[in-house]
Amino acid sequence: MVSAEAPAQDVMAELDARLAELMPRLAAASGGASLCMISRSTGPVDGAKYLEGRMAALSELKRGVQRSPGSSLAVVADPIIRGWRSDLALQQERGATRGWVAYRAGGVDELEDLLSS
Repeated sequence: MVSAEAPAQDVMAELDARLAELMPRLAAASGGASLCMISRSTGPVDGAKYLEGRMAALSELKRGVQRSPGSSLAVVADPIIRGWRSDLALQQERGATRGWVAYRAGGVDELEDLLSS
C-alpha cells in the first residue's frame, strides 16, 4: 500500500513491483513483438497499448521520484498525472486513434490506482 504523503523514495519498491508485474503482461499481449511494429503492420493493439501506457506512466513517476527523493509522492506525482490526464483529454478531443487513447488511458488509470491505494 502506498501513501501519497510518503516520502517519494519510500515508494520505489512499489513502483518496481508494479513494473515487474506489468512486463510479462505486456509481452504476452504483444506476443513479444515491438509495439511500434505491431502498430505499423496490423494497426494498434489496444490492450497492449493500454499496458504500455501503464508502464510508461510508472516509469515517468519513477524518474520523478529519483530526481526528487526528499519530496512526498503526492508532490512528485501531481504534475505527472495532470500531464497524463491533459494528454488523454487532448487525444480524445482530437479524435486520435484508439491506440493513442488506450495508451494515455492506461497511464492515467495506473497513476490513479497507485495514488488511491
